Amino acid sequence: MAGGKRSEGFTLVEVLVSVLVVGIGLLGLAGLQNAGIAAGYSALQRSQASWLASEMADLLRANPDAARAGAYDTNFVDVTAGCPNGGGLTRAQLDLGQWQADVCETLGGAGSGSVQVVRSGALYYAEIAVRWSDRRAHERLGAAGNAWETFAYRAGL
Repeated sequence: MAGGKRSEGFTLVEVLVSVLVVGIGLLGLAGLQNAGIAAGYSALQRSQASWLASEMADLLRANPDAARAGAYDTNFVDVTAGCPNGGGLTRAQLDLGQWQADVCETLGGAGSGSVQVVRSGALYYAEIAVRWSDRRAHERLGAAGNAWETFAYRAGL
């Protein structure tokens, strides 16, 4: 025991440095969690838009004569005053009205759809677009401009 008693354990400075390193790591994980949730929500909206466009293609295929006659052709509707109510007198009007209401409600009250049936020779195809506001993702990314996202779908009839 000529060298004296050797101390064991950690010093206060070592403990404080390790707490600081762990704290910075946890803050980084919290930021990643927030970004992951926002990206997941954007992916959910895109999946719903895809499903809604596919649903409209099925409605067009179920009523091909009216679709080829242009009864389903529509542009985006203004949803600033709220989601439209589904309704109409013909099968095509009922389908369109209910579909526009579903698009608006499913995509957070800010969604709208567009349908155009196009003839190419003897064949017909539909160009279906679903548009919604993805303001959260644009704010998170710091993107300039509008926050509209559009999913385009083309289906043969």
